[in-house]
Amino acid sequence: MNILIVDDKPNLVRVTAVALSTLGCQTFGATTSAAATQLLATERIDAVFLDLNLGGEDGLEYLSELTARSKIPVIIFTAHPKDEVVGKIWDRGAFGYLLKPFTVEDLRQQLAQIKQFHLTGKTPRSIP
Repeated sequence: MNILIVDDKPNLVRVTAVALSTLGCQTFGATTSAAATQLLATERIDAVFLDLNLGGEDGLEYLSELTARSKIPVIIFTAHPKDEVVGKIWDRGAFGYLLKPFTVEDLRQQLAQIKQFHLTGKTPRSIP
């Protein structure tokens, strides 16, 4: 799978890329929504891992933009899982979310759900 990692912290992009690579993924990294949009236009991307806090940018706004444009699964990274934020990410079409710090096993579970989505078209929330 080709995964796009979007986080304003280059180190987190690199660490996540290494972890996803060990799980057999090809990764692309972006530190801004503009860079991510450019990669989405030029690469075949199967899923996006997006940080809610993109420095001066609003990750929720970018999530809305991504989900309005395509059916690519978007997994949100967040360090502060407030109920109101979690509700907003579901409302804006997030496929799932990961709490920071996350583990390789957390990534593996998300990848399994993404693969299932690409096979069946069902999101984790639509699977009984």
